[in-house]
Amino acid sequence: MQQLNSDLLAICYDSPASPKIHFKKGNRPDGWGFAWYPRDGVGASVLKDPHVEYDMAVATAVQRWDRFRSSIFICHSGTHRGRSFTDTHPFVRSHAGRDWIFAHNGDLGRNLDRTLPLDETLGFEPVGHTDSEHAFCWLMGQVRSAGARRFSDLGWDTVRDWLYRLNQLGTLNVIWSDGLHVVAYHDRGGFNALHHLRRVPPPSPITLESDLLELDVSSSVDENRTLAIISTRPLSDEPWSRLAPGEMRVISRGRSIETGLVIAPPIPAVVEPASSSWTQSRPDAPQVSVKPYPRPKPSVPGPALPPLDSRHGSSRTYEIIHETVYRYETPVETSTHTVRLQPVRDLTQDVLEYVLEISPPGQSYSYEDVFGNHVLSFQINQPYTELWVRVQAKVTTYHVETHSSLRSTNIPLVWMPWQRQMMNPYLLPPELPESELRELSGFAMSSAARREYDLLETLIDLNETLHRDFKYIPGATTLETSPFEVYTERRGVCQDFANLFICLARLLGVPARYRVGYIHTGSTYHNQIQSEASHAWAEVYLPSVGWRGFDPTNGCLVDLDHIRVAAGRNYRDATPTAGTLYAGGHGERLDVSVRVTRVDPESPDGAQAQQQAQQ
Repeated sequence: MQQLNSDLLAICYDSPASPKIHFKKGNRPDGWGFAWYPRDGVGASVLKDPHVEYDMAVATAVQRWDRFRSSIFICHSGTHRGRSFTDTHPFVRSHAGRDWIFAHNGDLGRNLDRTLPLDETLGFEPVGHTDSEHAFCWLMGQVRSAGARRFSDLGWDTVRDWLYRLNQLGTLNVIWSDGLHVVAYHDRGGFNALHHLRRVPPPSPITLESDLLELDVSSSVDENRTLAIISTRPLSDEPWSRLAPGEMRVISRGRSIETGLVIAPPIPAVVEPASSSWTQSRPDAPQVSVKPYPRPKPSVPGPALPPLDSRHGSSRTYEIIHETVYRYETPVETSTHTVRLQPVRDLTQDVLEYVLEISPPGQSYSYEDVFGNHVLSFQINQPYTELWVRVQAKVTTYHVETHSSLRSTNIPLVWMPWQRQMMNPYLLPPELPESELRELSGFAMSSAARREYDLLETLIDLNETLHRDFKYIPGATTLETSPFEVYTERRGVCQDFANLFICLARLLGVPARYRVGYIHTGSTYHNQIQSEASHAWAEVYLPSVGWRGFDPTNGCLVDLDHIRVAAGRNYRDATPTAGTLYAGGHGERLDVSVRVTRVDPESPDGAQAQQQAQQ
């Protein structure tokens, strides 16, 4: 009988979507199988046919069926004419209240009853005759024996070790999913190949296709989706990454998860030609025994954060000079202004010096607004063509702890009625059309699902996603740009990323507010321009922890490099300077300059300043 290689394909979106797969007519009478989790539920749906030609009814049904939606799709193409339905991939088994999907490319040998015996007491037995289904039942038996309900209960090293054991029997390329994660494993001997591609919005016009199929992910409904693809062969001219021999890659909600695994050295390639799920005699295949594994501790690697530089101590001192100049072509007759430029003074930040100068002078008074900001309000009753505001401050910041093993909290949060009343201004998302808020909510929930609804890890994941997938482009937006516009365009500046993060956090039921201040970029930040103006980030209220800052522009938690000034529900509540002109003042031009210098003795800037002072 003619033996044919097969193709594996896995698509993982950040939110449910509906791709269209068109199987092309060709000279190979291959069948196919297709599995997904409808509406991201725990049950899987499977379509497969081992006999179908590419122009027949079932294949056409998949192409035209645009009503199914999921964040995970697994496809296997390639079998033999005359193969039964039970022997066609993908395979599905139920365990711990959810369906698991498995597809295999390779050959593990014919004598698996001897080389890979199954424990009947574990309840997984093949209904067909393929080595692939037998291996899948062995894997599911290992999962049940370990007492795990999902991949995250096992630890990725355990999953990888099981696949290594199977790989000892022959050739093995695998796509395996529990409905939450997609595990892709490439044969240690380099048999066939697996390739990975990640696409982020805006949508790419490049077509995804091979000689077997065409993948259409261009639906206007799903154009804001991020997707990751695993495929036997590249489907476009884009820069696909090829999995190394023995590499296991884990994908969840459109993004690879850091597993911390080291790729083992490749083993020599198997000499015999192998094909999808077609058993061949391998009398010298090694024996792999099934034995219960002790249940390991849950291991879901969290998103990687830029490490805090503790080598320089738990505090830093900065000198800030902030100058704002308004110039007018015609004189301003009368005007009123408010200034929020005094840095915060509390347990994590101390103001050592603060001097505010305004020219021309006016009648002024200061107060604390409802958000706790120090505000100076003044009125100028004399004509002027230039208004000059200058602040010089010296501030010490202290390290603040955000992580705490004693304060683990999951989404959704439960607030007492009085807590919700106090936090209500920070829980309401911006006034946007409901359709846009639903789209943003799905984007936020993708991070929550990827991090199994752990509050802190979800927020960190969102923070990193905005930093990695959105471009910092000055001038690309205005003060009126909405969070949804930033989400669709995937570009902006610090205030845009802060606004989007705040909107996403509030849609998750997490109180969030807008923070204005300064950042010392030093030599460790890629974007040095941030320290030349006021900086913006988001703060969220963590139960039993308090307000903590997240800087999506830099993908880091707010700590020693950030100097806090003003906060509010949005930019207007915390704007550094604002005013009203009652007469005159046409042709306004604004110039702002900010300089943040680290002056404590341990810093290079501070050491240089000390040396100059001594001289």
